[in-house]
Amino acid sequence: MRTDFGWNTVTLLVLYVLSFFLLWEWLRPIDQITDTDNLSFFIIFAGLSLLLYFFEVDWRISGLIKLLYVVIVLQTLYFSVPFIGEGEWVAAFLASVWESVILTVQQDWNNVSDLYRSLLFFILLWLSTYLLHYWLAVRKQLFLFYLFTIVYVTLLDTFSPYDGTNAIIRIILFGFLLMGLLTLQRVTDQERLHQSAGQYQKWLIPLALMVAFSSVIAYAAPKSEPIWPDPVPFLQSFAGGSGSGSGVNRLGYGEDDSSLGGPFVGDETKVFEVVTNDEQYWRIETKDLYTGKGWDQSQESDGSGAAFAVGEDIPLNISDIDEESEPVTASIEVDLTYNHLVYPYAPDQVLEADADRMVVDSISEKIVSYQGEEEVELEQYEWEFREPRYSLQAMRDTTGLGDYERTGDLQRYLQLPENLPDRVRELAVEITEGEDNWYDKASAVEDYFSRNGFVYDQFDVPVPSGDQDYVDQFLFETQRGYCDNFSTSMVVLLRSVDIPARWVKGYTQGEEITRNEDGLTRYEITNNNAHSWVEVFFPEVGWVPFEPTVGFSNNVSLNYDLDLDTETETPDTPEPQEQETPETPAPLEEDTPAGGGPAGDGSLFGNMWDGIKTFVSENRFISGLIGVAFILAGVIIYRLRFRWMPYVLIYYYKSKRGDDVYPDAYSALLKQLRRYGLKRSDNQTLRSYAKEIDEFFGSREMSRLTDEYERIIYRKDDPSAKWPEMRELWEDLIKRTTG
Repeated sequence: MRTDFGWNTVTLLVLYVLSFFLLWEWLRPIDQITDTDNLSFFIIFAGLSLLLYFFEVDWRISGLIKLLYVVIVLQTLYFSVPFIGEGEWVAAFLASVWESVILTVQQDWNNVSDLYRSLLFFILLWLSTYLLHYWLAVRKQLFLFYLFTIVYVTLLDTFSPYDGTNAIIRIILFGFLLMGLLTLQRVTDQERLHQSAGQYQKWLIPLALMVAFSSVIAYAAPKSEPIWPDPVPFLQSFAGGSGSGSGVNRLGYGEDDSSLGGPFVGDETKVFEVVTNDEQYWRIETKDLYTGKGWDQSQESDGSGAAFAVGEDIPLNISDIDEESEPVTASIEVDLTYNHLVYPYAPDQVLEADADRMVVDSISEKIVSYQGEEEVELEQYEWEFREPRYSLQAMRDTTGLGDYERTGDLQRYLQLPENLPDRVRELAVEITEGEDNWYDKASAVEDYFSRNGFVYDQFDVPVPSGDQDYVDQFLFETQRGYCDNFSTSMVVLLRSVDIPARWVKGYTQGEEITRNEDGLTRYEITNNNAHSWVEVFFPEVGWVPFEPTVGFSNNVSLNYDLDLDTETETPDTPEPQEQETPETPAPLEEDTPAGGGPAGDGSLFGNMWDGIKTFVSENRFISGLIGVAFILAGVIIYRLRFRWMPYVLIYYYKSKRGDDVYPDAYSALLKQLRRYGLKRSDNQTLRSYAKEIDEFFGSREMSRLTDEYERIIYRKDDPSAKWPEMRELWEDLIKRTTG
């Protein structure tokens, strides 16, 4: 066992600690890319193994300690009986291992026990720590392990939900220090040198400073954009498959929604293009049965439904239609064909399609095309539709089901699982408390997510485990997710207060490609535009769409109809006058004595100031390092000001009032976008720039803020009246620039 603790030993200890941190980087992603829990037990085992190797404990004692640790951990995790006492668990333990060994020999990997998997993982860690010990203590070379660590993290960062941004920085720091120290060890051993403490310092201090300085510069320096396109969408599309569920999925439409949750990766595969003059969401189907894990249909569809042909009225009434409005057309060209049609709200008829008939499913409202008796995938079709009419007065007059309560037709849209946690219902009551009608209650639930710190995230999204409810996990634990989390939660919350609601699947409006002289716009819709949202039923109006997902705006929702204007040609808008970034006013300083100290003799601050001066004079080198560290920290804070400045601006404008608040806030937003890297070209109009920002973030906030700003500039609208209405949009957009 090791007993000497000279500088050689201290250096070796540092090597073992750094190698442990490198090994830890292999373990960090495991809980995100697999179903592994209790990862801390494995991390402790790795540290314990390296510690035993460092102290050179006899291999028999060391092996016994590690074996005892493994058995205790496995017994704790997989058996509920005490470790010491009843011995029945030993037989069960050995039987489980033996059965899994047999299954392994038979290559039946899926049926081996979790206990056996954990045991194999411990054995793998045991071997890994031995290899690290061999490379450190014998070979004194660790480059291969270091290289594999970098490759491992970069591959996971590229092809899995794991974010390796911070991990790669840690790996570079630990790895460079390891390589430098191992080089020192090799030179010392080869030349048989005896290094004193001073000689070690001459090597170690410059090494640490060089690694720290280069890492800080590399982190703070501007980075070029990736040269190669993201390979994930191509590989995911090549492999096939889409939909929801556990594991890592790719974005896109899928029929199975029974198990929601888990991370997604983007997919730029084009689904269809549409030419129309009305930007909106595109419907596919609805679902009504919430199971606690996902969505299904309360009645199994047998394929029957109301049929119609090209040119005939569609037997589907989603909501009231403005009969006096001019019909609008939408020509759809499909790239990724399905047997169903995507359709707008309030469709009148199909004007053109290469199909004998279309059938509207009576349960899901999915429209399927047929050629004879066979389902057919259409490559092109054209819709005629009108603007749906949503009467605000009628919705605010709604406080109950009316005649529908007697018929029971809407009961399936009030269904909730029996084991829904009580706190979900209590939260629904709390959110809608004080509202006396269905519309205001639905709006309160819709706004709840954006007002309470919920985050849109496609990657760090867990799957509910065991009996855990999907909505309960999102509302009270993670508070981060994508459209399925937000829309499902809103439906469940509304049903909890007896408001009929359903879950809708389809696509968002897509990305505008071109616009012709007739006012028609061509939009491209990809798998990334696959989306889910909510519809709420009002007896006098019909089904009305709501959009709870943070960062998304449903153009047909009443919330936005009053704000969105049809686009018209406008003269170039002059850029607002540059405003200085607001700073929190500093408190006035008190007069100080002539000596330059902050306070007189005998005061707390005076004693502190004297102590600082004494420390600096006695520790000039360390003080210099601290000074350099503060300078570097200041540089880093300044370079990363785009991350924290939005919160300063939000706090500053939160309580501001007056006519100049909205223009000033808009100007501050432009400066923040420029800091974020979204620069506006010299001759670019604000409206064009706003559209570019919205396309980048996938939202409509910037266009709406710009519309209001132009009204203030040109129409001389009252700016003080607009700011309370627009402040939430402004905050949501400026928060996006912190990522």
